[in-house]
Amino acid sequence: MSSHRNELTQQVEEFESELKKFQKTSGVVNADLKSSWTSYIDAWETKSIQKIQETAKEARQQLETMIVSNQEENIGNIHKIEEQIHQNKPDDNFDERDLAIWKEKLDKLKKIISKSNISVKEQKIESSFINEIHVNERDVFDQTCGDVHIKEENQLACHNFNLFGSHGEIRGKREYSNGIHRIRLKIENLDPYPWWFFGIISKSTPMQSNSTKSLSAYGWAGKNETFMNGQISKNTNGYTSDYLKDDIIELILDCNHRTIRMNNLRSTKSYELNVDLTHCPFPWMIHLNLFHIQTRIRIDP
Repeated sequence: MSSHRNELTQQVEEFESELKKFQKTSGVVNADLKSSWTSYIDAWETKSIQKIQETAKEARQQLETMIVSNQEENIGNIHKIEEQIHQNKPDDNFDERDLAIWKEKLDKLKKIISKSNISVKEQKIESSFINEIHVNERDVFDQTCGDVHIKEENQLACHNFNLFGSHGEIRGKREYSNGIHRIRLKIENLDPYPWWFFGIISKSTPMQSNSTKSLSAYGWAGKNETFMNGQISKNTNGYTSDYLKDDIIELILDCNHRTIRMNNLRSTKSYELNVDLTHCPFPWMIHLNLFHIQTRIRIDP
């Protein structure tokens, strides 16, 4: 009995020794683990900060470019008015009508300045806890061809009254050659069997009522149709034309990677097209084509 007790006591002492050894070893292992993962977290922090700084720098550069462009356009318009005054003033070759025209032009410039077309917005990304930031310059509709018209300060594109349906082209005012740009289109009304096209077209392409036949037309339409290089295809990349009244479509022009992308904010469907610059050279312009009388599309709502 005494021998058994002595053996048991020795085993306990050996276990205590093993326990102390494990305590020491576990401390070293945890210290190494902490050091390793701390280094990983530090690297992640550095990389994240760097990415945020790069994004902020790019946003500042975009903002600076837009501000300079707006100022140059504003100064150019002012100089045009001044030239008209200088041409007519020395010989008193002006009257109340000329003055009224000059004042009207100045009032329009003041109105443009008072309503900034530049916005800076954060966008929540589902897969990230950090919101993206985007600098955008608001576009408006500018040119039309065919059975369409624009109204409400060039923000609403509408089809004319034609019971049989007919094509009409609408283009935006801005030109896009570099950077990433986001334009939102709101469907204010659609025909019960809707067909409409949205996308881009090259500025160098002449306008025509059936503009989707142009080689530089890139974008999406009703009936599951996709247009590239003037060619039509169906269900490209799984595309389906699922559109409803009040839908907001985000059109993203990535000039850097020569792609355009659309996001339907309601359905969360997203599609992308690669743009061939040999068919659609820069600068690009926003491009709509409407066919049915009830179709109304608002830009940047």
